[in-house]
Amino acid sequence: MHDSGALTPPATPTGASHSKSSSASSDFLSSLSSLRRGGSLSSSHGRPSLDEQLTGPESTELMTYPHHLIDYTIPLDEKDRKKPIGSGAWSNVYLANSTLPQMREKPSMPMMTPPLTPVRSRNASTSETLPSIPQRYAIKAPNSTSAKKVLDAEARVLSYLSQYPSSSAHMVSFFGQDTRDGALVLEAMDMTLEDWISTNLNILDRSSRTNKLATIFPQLALSLIDSMTWLHDKECIHADAKPSNILVSMSPFHAVFSDFSSSILPSSDAQSTPGPMGAGTWDFLDPSLLSSLNPATPCAATDLWSLAITLVYFVLGASPFETFRHNKFQFREMVKSGSPLQCIGYDDVALARLKDLSRALGWDVGKWFGMVLMKKKENRAEVGKWRAELVRCMRVAEAKM
Repeated sequence: MHDSGALTPPATPTGASHSKSSSASSDFLSSLSSLRRGGSLSSSHGRPSLDEQLTGPESTELMTYPHHLIDYTIPLDEKDRKKPIGSGAWSNVYLANSTLPQMREKPSMPMMTPPLTPVRSRNASTSETLPSIPQRYAIKAPNSTSAKKVLDAEARVLSYLSQYPSSSAHMVSFFGQDTRDGALVLEAMDMTLEDWISTNLNILDRSSRTNKLATIFPQLALSLIDSMTWLHDKECIHADAKPSNILVSMSPFHAVFSDFSSSILPSSDAQSTPGPMGAGTWDFLDPSLLSSLNPATPCAATDLWSLAITLVYFVLGASPFETFRHNKFQFREMVKSGSPLQCIGYDDVALARLKDLSRALGWDVGKWFGMVLMKKKENRAEVGKWRAELVRCMRVAEAKM
């Protein structure tokens, strides 16, 4: 994609010799500060900051990645090929290293390599410090011509959500869309929740697994519920919540939502949004979405179902429908039945893991899941009630210790 040759950082500028240079340095610092927040540098002059003026989905400006200021390179393997670290229905994801851009013409102001020494102009009363720039990115590149439209739509969703100062606590940080190829430039995190379960939970013996799960599960569940509530407060339906679309950082352990390629905003064109049958994973889909006669539209309730199944997967280390996967027809019928907790009863290992966690925590985890995992939406608890019950159970358990 880009030249991966080593670049020699230029000298750090120590000051401005005249007001025009001072203004340029200030603009550059302001631009990179915007990048740090996930902002676009394409047209930052004369505009209020995103923190000061938030816009709705229909009017949000697309964030474009400022490759003229900070570029990236994707390492090649021994056969000079890009090796993806992940792939999906519409894209491949590559790990990339941040680097200085190649200068094709003489720059109008000194270029700087982050992180930098504070820059102070003669007219400035205080020093302005350039924020650090990520050393690595995750580059989500379209894997086909048709996929470009999907990533364009996802870039709009990410641009809208990223304007909120608290976005990085709930979703993967977005640094803009690369206009050269349509790729999305995202924060590189440690792994997906699905990978974490495989490498950190499922390898443990029964007792160790239960203890580790009991330590992490309540706070993880609370965090993801709050993050989904945050998305819904912004009128965004994720529409594809599952362990592989949740990213985690290890130090400290924290999880955020990713992959908004199926997400829906109030102003979204339904024709441009892939339906759940196209990119969704059956295990995590609300049964109402799978009706052949009158399929529902993704909404907050269907999102909450997907999150509940995701948390069940976290506890079991597998899908609650795993026992039926060998028979595709039976598997799909069980998913459409809307009875995931009953399906666990057919798997002795899964049932034991659910009971072990309940004993370790001191409250009935299965009963808590049952508040949401009911086929009829009108019988399900709303997210606020589900969250409140989780907090109550956690407090009761703490009081017993």
